[in-house]
Amino acid sequence: MIKTVIKLAIAALVIHACWRSANVVLRYSNFKDAVHEMLLFSMLKSDAQLQAKVLELAQQSEVPVQPESVTVRHAGNRTIVNAVYIDQIELLPTKFYPWEFKVDVEVLNVNMPAATDPR
Repeated sequence: MIKTVIKLAIAALVIHACWRSANVVLRYSNFKDAVHEMLLFSMLKSDAQLQAKVLELAQQSEVPVQPESVTVRHAGNRTIVNAVYIDQIELLPTKFYPWEFKVDVEVLNVNMPAATDPR
């Protein structure tokens, strides 16, 4: 009887950790996809406008991204966004583990001439 209760308790803790970590990873994945989609349709925006949009998407996705951890740059006809943030994963009830997430998104703007193009 005691062994069964202990096994059930351990199983409940494992399920809890899986559920909580899956929610955090799903938020990360949705945020990264939203940043990628935004870049696909924002070819002519400035770096500052793109950074503001990334921060807006982070707020919508409930991702704790700080403005200083978001970099946007254009390299030729590529647009590159990097963002780093730390989210808390509740592995045990009331015990949180910090986990660093990195968003690295690069989009090739095929309709836009490269900066080195002599046109």
